[in-house]
Amino acid sequence: MKAKKRAKKLDSEELCFLPALKLRDGIRKKFVSPVEVIKTFLDRIEKINPIIHAYCTIVPELALKLARRAEAEIMRNKSKMGMLHGVPVSIKDVTLTAGIRTTFGSKL
Repeated sequence: MKAKKRAKKLDSEELCFLPALKLRDGIRKKFVSPVEVIKTFLDRIEKINPIIHAYCTIVPELALKLARRAEAEIMRNKSKMGMLHGVPVSIKDVTLTAGIRTTFGSKL
């Protein structure tokens, strides 16, 4: 029997620009963990956001907590996971979010 070919480790730049479905596949196949992904994304946000001001409210503690939960569920092979389980998302500042500051920064 042939050994499974292991995917090469992605650097942080590659990881940040992966399409969501490829990122999901990497998480499901356990090539990358949701915690590793969110830490990489948070590092990039910390580096780039002061220049481009894309995020007005960042909640790293909550993001890490949810990534740890997603990772634990994936490691237990929980069957009822959503299609993008473990993939980070950002929410536009015009959407109310419980316990998170919303400024409605859009002209809408």
